[in-house]
Amino acid sequence: MDSALKSFGGINYIDLTESDSRINQEGDLNDLLSLCYYHNSNLLLLSEKNLSSDFFNLRSGLAGAAMQKFANYQARVAILLSSDAEQSQRFKQLMYEMSRSNSFRFYDNREDAEVWLTT
Repeated sequence: MDSALKSFGGINYIDLTESDSRINQEGDLNDLLSLCYYHNSNLLLLSEKNLSSDFFNLRSGLAGAAMQKFANYQARVAILLSSDAEQSQRFKQLMYEMSRSNSFRFYDNREDAEVWLTT
């Protein structure tokens, strides 16, 4: 996976928003965790283009697996998701639950995402 190491407020995070990398399967989650280890940062910024349609389809289990894996490895993930993106009601409920944890947040702008990641 190609990524960029960026800094906000003196804190480094891994930015995949401009990359063509996608989370298509559970193995891709391991690749992201490897990036964290390589860059010595547990902070990730993703965009909706980095997520396959399976991520948004709760029956696939990919979003749940991501939530569990990142929580287990104490990674923090901010996902940029446009406010007009169409999501199922069940996925919106999952987004709400994910945002209550300290591992995941969804944002519609980069600055808010960077602030949450780095505080």
